[in-house]
Amino acid sequence: MTQGGFRQALELNHTYPQLKPLPRSLAVRTVYQSGPWRYQLQHEVVCGGQEVSLAGLYSSPPSLELGNHTLQVQIASVPRGSGLEVTLERTLHSRLDSVLLGWTRHKRLEQVKALSWWRVSGDQHETGLVLAQPFSPTLSQLSLHTLWHSSQTQRRSNHQTHISWDSGGPVNVSVSLSKQWHDRSSRGQACALFSSRQKGAPSKLNVEGCVSGAQEGNSYSQNAELKWGDSSVRQGMKYQRSLEGMHTFQLDAGVENVSPAPCPSHSLLAQVHTNLRDRLEHTLLLGLCPPHPSLSWAGHHRIEPGGAELLYSQSLVSLTGQPSYCSLTLALSNSSGPHHSNITLSTESRLGNWSVEVAGSALSSPLGTGFHVQAQMDHSDRVWLRGALERPCLRATAGYGNVKGADEQLTLAMCLEAQRRLTLEVLMRAGGAEPTTLAIVSVGSANQSLTVRAQGCAESLWEVEARAEHLNSQLRNKLLERVKTLQMLLAEFRRQSRDSSVLQELSAGPLKLTQRLEAMLGQRDRGLWALWRYGHVRHVLTDSLPRVLTLLQYATLMAQQELKRPLVTLAGAYHDVSGQRLEAAWGEAVSLWTSRLVEVLPLLLENPQLRPLAQTTLTTLTTALDLVGQQTFHWADARLAAALSGVRRRLASVYKLSPSECWVRLEVALPLSRGPWSRVGEVGVVEVLLEQWLLRPLQSLASLQPSAELYRLKRRIMDSPFTFQALVVGNQFVVTFDGHLYELPATCLLLLAQDVAQGSFTLLLSSDSLSRRSLVVGMNNSTVTIHHHDGQVEANCHVHGSHTPFSEDGVVIKRESNRVVVSNQEGVSVACDPQLDLCSLTIDGWLHGTSTGLLGINDNEAGNDFPFPDGSQSSSIDDFVHSWQVGQAVF
Repeated sequence: MTQGGFRQALELNHTYPQLKPLPRSLAVRTVYQSGPWRYQLQHEVVCGGQEVSLAGLYSSPPSLELGNHTLQVQIASVPRGSGLEVTLERTLHSRLDSVLLGWTRHKRLEQVKALSWWRVSGDQHETGLVLAQPFSPTLSQLSLHTLWHSSQTQRRSNHQTHISWDSGGPVNVSVSLSKQWHDRSSRGQACALFSSRQKGAPSKLNVEGCVSGAQEGNSYSQNAELKWGDSSVRQGMKYQRSLEGMHTFQLDAGVENVSPAPCPSHSLLAQVHTNLRDRLEHTLLLGLCPPHPSLSWAGHHRIEPGGAELLYSQSLVSLTGQPSYCSLTLALSNSSGPHHSNITLSTESRLGNWSVEVAGSALSSPLGTGFHVQAQMDHSDRVWLRGALERPCLRATAGYGNVKGADEQLTLAMCLEAQRRLTLEVLMRAGGAEPTTLAIVSVGSANQSLTVRAQGCAESLWEVEARAEHLNSQLRNKLLERVKTLQMLLAEFRRQSRDSSVLQELSAGPLKLTQRLEAMLGQRDRGLWALWRYGHVRHVLTDSLPRVLTLLQYATLMAQQELKRPLVTLAGAYHDVSGQRLEAAWGEAVSLWTSRLVEVLPLLLENPQLRPLAQTTLTTLTTALDLVGQQTFHWADARLAAALSGVRRRLASVYKLSPSECWVRLEVALPLSRGPWSRVGEVGVVEVLLEQWLLRPLQSLASLQPSAELYRLKRRIMDSPFTFQALVVGNQFVVTFDGHLYELPATCLLLLAQDVAQGSFTLLLSSDSLSRRSLVVGMNNSTVTIHHHDGQVEANCHVHGSHTPFSEDGVVIKRESNRVVVSNQEGVSVACDPQLDLCSLTIDGWLHGTSTGLLGINDNEAGNDFPFPDGSQSSSIDDFVHSWQVGQAVF
């Protein structure tokens, strides 16, 4: 016995053979000690050659502040080598649990181990777990270790976890978490590490990944990275909001040695700035195959609903590391005002030093609307197209210009003027010079007539075509050069990236597009220019239309020529139909009449005395009849030609063509009253023209009475008076050749009559400062003035006051009582009686249809007594009188 314990020993030995089954020696030793909250026991047993020992310790203070709680047990066996160790320990800041069981098998020590602990040191916490077993290679060893640290004063925390096991090879997994925070910021990170090495593997596999996040004020960021071997994947995001309300977002991503060669790595960088209202900026950098050039796309976009620029959008596409880059800019601006609108859309494309700008504008105002489209290449060559609708005109302009030369433009204008006149004009302008008219076509209706005027030379068209072809070839060559260069760059890019199927597919589409553009630009027989060059419209303008106009001119001239000698024309037609000339037919008729006369007078011919006289008489009568027939034929031909002179003049005014001056004029009289014209808007122009030009003439033709028409023609040729007369009464009223009466204005210089065929006379009515009228007569380069207020006569600025006839250059002035008569040899006479305040113009019938003016036309046609100077008829007396006002210098 000892103080606080005891000792005990027992030893037994024998040599009896009878006790052979029992061990010859046996020893037992026991030691027990106890102290304050502590107990310890040791026990050993030796039996023969085997030894078993047991040791134990137990400590248990009332509280952990006074000491640790401990329990230890050890059991061992010799010589088998087996044992058991158990440890349980508790402290104020730690804990330990351990179990170890071991034995020897096949001369090898095997153990089963279980160990766990927990420890606290300040702000640090540590935990561990270890397990081991020899029974199976799967999870033969497992280890877990965690470490956690937290500090409220430093406002940070850290947590680490490590796991490892052996499953045919060592496997290690480590996880760490960290966090740090302040008043306006915080950071956090999580990392994981995985490593393994399998049996027979040439190298160790390591995989490491980390994810982190941070917040600092209005800024947020996040990053992630994964690594294994020499490969890695990284990703990062960042968001920031400024005090001005701008938001920024950035994304960064990349892979290293992940994809197969030759492009194992890729990168991506995207950044966006916006205020979520009307501003947006973006940048995108894409590296598909470093170190090859990266693709960059940047843009700036803004919206200003109430500003000058309604929309502005710019995008820039480039290849980093290359001298050439691509950009695309899009802008939409609004420059509208209270009374007008102006919206413009423009784009710009750039490739290195090359650029193409395209802009379009739409405008509107109270005066009209319009548009403007312009394309510019390399800030040098410009092509534009403008259109405007401004009452009453519609204009379209196409032009070309460059920095080295003057601008050139072609304008097409179509105007609807007053009095139903439509004008189509083509103008050419070079630089700041005045525009040149290339072609003009006008169609109008006035005074019951339809007038078509056109002017334009083929040389002008050919000149414009030559210039357009030159510009087209120049622009085509420039575009072809750019397409070929772009195609070469794409081919070089495909050659460098031939080992990447992705890049090959991405570049295949643009390469095919450039090849098609090259083929299209190389074909000069296609496109808009070829469509015009070989099209039907150009063929009509340059070939068919001139040929038709020439044929019409030839037909018109032939008709006028035939109307000059109508009976000759009829005689020719008779010869063409019957095969016999008219003179021969008349000679046969005279011979037949003579033969019948011979049969009637047989007695005269049988008388020898009267036979010579009778034969002479018959011969003379035959010759006289033949001569009378010929003269009658010529007289009738002349009279009929005079009667048809108005028709010839009208036919001459219907169609006129001047190939040298490149103009044509067509005027067709429409026998329409205001009624048919008022129905044009309802039934159409074609229907009205068919009714007036086709149906009514057919009706009139069906209602003709041959006898009445023959009598009218006979009266006009034979019985009509041989003079035409018009009157001026009281210097205020006019009676035309066909009896129309109207009033003249107070003070104007007016053209009363004029010979439009030979210019043999001119008759004017003038007025002085006292509103006194005078009649001015121009004949044969002589001027005679008759004053109505005093009857004074001036001949070539000399007063002629005698009653003796005065003659000069075929002009005769005579005074007969109160009358003054001025006449010439062509059959024109002017007579004035100042006392009666009456003047008359008398024209011989042989001058049928040669006079025009305020006195009308001397053709016995009352329907055309109000002609305009151009031959068309007026429907208004005021317009008619106004059109014949002339200047002071007439002769």
